[in-house]
Amino acid sequence: MHDCMKRRLLYAASQTYQPRMEVEQRRVGWIEPPMVIGRQTPVTHREIDLALVGRVKEGVVVAFRGSLPPYIGSSSAEDGWAVVLDWLNDGLSVCVQDPAYPGGVHLGFADSIRRLWEDADGAPGVGSAIRMQLERGAREHLFLTGHSKGGALANLAAYRAATTGAWGAIPVSALTIAAARAGNGSFARAYAATRIACLRYEMPSDLVPHLPPGPETPAWVNGIVGALVPGLAAQDYHPVGMKVTERPGMAAKHKRWAGSRRKSMLAGLLGRRGIGLGVLAPGVVTAHAICPDSGYDQLICTGEGDCHHGKRRAAG
Repeated sequence: MHDCMKRRLLYAASQTYQPRMEVEQRRVGWIEPPMVIGRQTPVTHREIDLALVGRVKEGVVVAFRGSLPPYIGSSSAEDGWAVVLDWLNDGLSVCVQDPAYPGGVHLGFADSIRRLWEDADGAPGVGSAIRMQLERGAREHLFLTGHSKGGALANLAAYRAATTGAWGAIPVSALTIAAARAGNGSFARAYAATRIACLRYEMPSDLVPHLPPGPETPAWVNGIVGALVPGLAAQDYHPVGMKVTERPGMAAKHKRWAGSRRKSMLAGLLGRRGIGLGVLAPGVVTAHAICPDSGYDQLICTGEGDCHHGKRRAAG
């Protein structure tokens, strides 16, 4: 017996950071191990983009990895340059016109999806991987998910899937966790007009869902962004999907994320520039985590009044 689909999409988003490992108590329900699709940057040949594509009994799950964690001495196999390049990709926040989407989209995220979606060097991309899973008899329902940058990529991929003629009758569901914003107001309106059913989970103290800045970005986020990147002007970025956030009383239950105690590459860089990390309070940093007992782990399904499937183990 599995947890509900929303919980399992959270687990799939978590698994993208360790794609060969599925945690016993956080099983996605893969019918067989998912396909791992990674793409390197053209010049430096560092892998900064990754997605998992596989079958579950409900359909095809596509999960996109977020930004590589910026921790010195982490267990990640990625080297420091891959982390830096990934964060630079996130910083390519200029809004550009791309023929694959209406309106304007984030340059770095659009480049990441293009690399992941298309076949390369004889290896299938996400688009081909989805077709392969459907040809293997997967139920015709696409589920796309991702955390942070991965949430933005999931939204761009969902739009591609929903507008692919051959998949015109297939339901497309997206669940994003702490997703960065992928496009401008025109993109958001076009996204809303599709058949995509999208839930976006956001913790109130999480900085990332408000980035890149837009008309609805709170003043406290603009203050942090202004301290880190002086002179960065707000742009026309908008969120997509139906927002789900914490209920009163949830915040007191959050446990500290152990990984936040490590020395951060970002902290070192900011320290050298003379920018204090006072603007990055522990609650802001830890609010972005999706590990067990994090805010998002408590929010998705278990923290929602109309969904109780994730409480199965507690009841037993």
